[in-house]
Amino acid sequence: MNDPVTHNFSFWDNWTFESISSLYSEGLDFSNSKRLKVDRDRNSYDWEEICEACVQIESLFSLINELVLREKIFYDSKFSDGWRSFERLNSLDGTLLIPVDIPTFNPVVAASRNQALELLCVTEKMRQHQKENLIGYQETRKSPHDYFGQVVWGTAGNFGRSSFLGAHYVPHPIRASLLERTNFLKPNVDLGTEVKEWINEERVKLFAGLTPLGKVHHFELILPPLVAEVLESSSNLSEIIDSSLELREKYKRIREWIGEYQAAIESEDPSQVSNFKKTLDLVNKDLADMKKGSELGDTSVGVSFLSVKVPSPKIPDVRKFWGIRSALNKLILNRKGERALARLLSWLDCEGEREMELIKDHFHPQK
Repeated sequence: MNDPVTHNFSFWDNWTFESISSLYSEGLDFSNSKRLKVDRDRNSYDWEEICEACVQIESLFSLINELVLREKIFYDSKFSDGWRSFERLNSLDGTLLIPVDIPTFNPVVAASRNQALELLCVTEKMRQHQKENLIGYQETRKSPHDYFGQVVWGTAGNFGRSSFLGAHYVPHPIRASLLERTNFLKPNVDLGTEVKEWINEERVKLFAGLTPLGKVHHFELILPPLVAEVLESSSNLSEIIDSSLELREKYKRIREWIGEYQAAIESEDPSQVSNFKKTLDLVNKDLADMKKGSELGDTSVGVSFLSVKVPSPKIPDVRKFWGIRSALNKLILNRKGERALARLLSWLDCEGEREMELIKDHFHPQK
């Protein structure tokens, strides 16, 4: 099997880095942002409000998980001006954070972007607004449905870039919500999907599903609470990134497992997939051992791939796979796990009862 390290890269949303940068530089923002709400009954869509502070914290949690579980994190340098003033992230450039300049009109980027748009625009109103945005941009360099374009067109564009790199796309929370609500990578039994369970243990889940769009592969690890572990080992907000980096050695083997899984799936070699499946009993045991003694909750980390046909046979096999992390990096809290979140909120000077409850409610496991 190929070196698993080379198969555990992610491509990050610059919008997410901007949310984290604003959290550190300006503090919690309790204004309202908007996430897209699909309305299939009316063949339309609408917007619903979400507190920007929840988006900021969710972005930070995502960064913690990625710093621990990824070998490298790529981002498109052309769109990074909004967060490059954040010195602590800048200090990771060239080591963990890797800037790349991805050509917007590269055939691989364009083909994957257009395919993603077809899958994301699930109602007539969404398709119409995307068409109007495309025409408007071609004629005036402006999109009439600007925020819709930021959410939908931006998501599709990042899928194109991640396909070019052969890396997992890690979306901004607003874009992650779009992927969940359009069932972008979820097998749909109403469409005749057949799902084959490979393994379903307490802490490891692995399955493949056949859909009309292609083949979906999903690997999920139920890990110890990485976010809570980092927050508990930090003394203030400025130590969070350093504490995340210190955990990398502890979770080195898990990073390798994620890479091994992607390498096995991309090879489309049944023997390699079978060999990887044989290691899952050991994975499950090790994760259970890590969990012992922890009362802070769990972290669910999923890696999914949609294998689709691409226009050109000259494109390497790795480009056939869209990689995406679990849509939401929510800290699964139990009663004691809330202590870690309360610790973070105190560092952010969040003392109002209403504001604290709003954020805690967002990260409640039933949400």
